[in-house]
Amino acid sequence: MNKLLTLLATAVFAVVIFPSFADAQSEKMYSYTDENGTVVFTDKKPQGRDVASQSIPPGPPPQGGNPYAQPEPDSELSSAQERRDEIAQNRIQSREAQAQRQVQCAALAKEVARLEPNRRVFYTNDAGETVRMDDVERVNKVAELKRQIAANCR
Repeated sequence: MNKLLTLLATAVFAVVIFPSFADAQSEKMYSYTDENGTVVFTDKKPQGRDVASQSIPPGPPPQGGNPYAQPEPDSELSSAQERRDEIAQNRIQSREAQAQRQVQCAALAKEVARLEPNRRVFYTNDAGETVRMDDVERVNKVAELKRQIAANCR
């Protein structure tokens, strides 16, 4: 069975991949079953066997140029295409802005979570000294952060 599949795949490969070789041959394929029950495909008619012939249709004529070449873009886009491009660009900008807002909101929420439950909050000032934030300043900072979250994050 594996021989049959291998032989069939080889025949199909040869005909499909090398059409110029198929044209040079007789443009007929013959198939027969050998003594082991394997179907054999060949381009030459075997003698003394019951064979079935199959015509091979000619392939399309070869076309010149690079088959991988990209088509030349039109110099002018249609108004519908321009609109689609504009909508896509707006969508990308909107997603980027939303992602940036989510990052900012997460940072604000993290700062509220750091400041709110603690009565003693320490920070480093501009001179590099560790300073304790007084309660009034901490409460005002938490209120400001919550106001920003309410305004921008929901």
